[in-house]
Amino acid sequence: METYLSLEFTHREALPPGTDEFRTPDALVEHFLETHTEPGDRVLDVFAGYGTTLTAAQRLDRVPYGLEYEPDRVAYIRDRVPDPEHVRQGDVLELEPSWFPTVDCCFTSPPFMEQTDDRNPFRNYAGESSYDTYLEDVETAFSRLESVLAPGAHVVVDVANMKHEGCVTTLAWDVAERISSVLEFEGEVVVTWDDGDQSDGRNGQFGYGYDHSYCLVFTNPGG
Repeated sequence: METYLSLEFTHREALPPGTDEFRTPDALVEHFLETHTEPGDRVLDVFAGYGTTLTAAQRLDRVPYGLEYEPDRVAYIRDRVPDPEHVRQGDVLELEPSWFPTVDCCFTSPPFMEQTDDRNPFRNYAGESSYDTYLEDVETAFSRLESVLAPGAHVVVDVANMKHEGCVTTLAWDVAERISSVLEFEGEVVVTWDDGDQSDGRNGQFGYGYDHSYCLVFTNPGG
């Protein structure tokens, strides 16, 4: 497996007006879907956001499915995919096998949290939580995901370590450890970004205090 990747940091579509959210670039999703899936495969994103994974899967002739907590984002995605019924509003911590057919791949990026925050990322940063609780929720989320994964299915998790006010949160490594208790860890790919379009004000930085992120690659060993 490759361990390093550099891509252009661009997005194919703009977000709705007034929306300010970091998104995984389309090229990154496309790279991993082309690596780990074939046309006709089912692809799921359990933190679907505004649908980048789903629209990338659609362009590559995969069958997209999505789960998203926020109803307005669900409505936005449903307007952009050919099968709106494949997009479900719900909580990944409550995911049931009946919600989706068995899928061949999941590409997703969980909501990030740094260790001094007390907001709940799994509720769109509303309500209270802690970093330890967040990591427990990550493990629960991927335990739930396992129930809809085909044997041998790949799960790719886009995540980063974080620097905030001089404090380093080893988010990527902590998330990798928790998911590894559920799925088999194949390894990580370090991802860096070409300058691309700098109209977003990043000035060449990926964000979160680092110029790179990680894609953690897992497989479902179940059979």
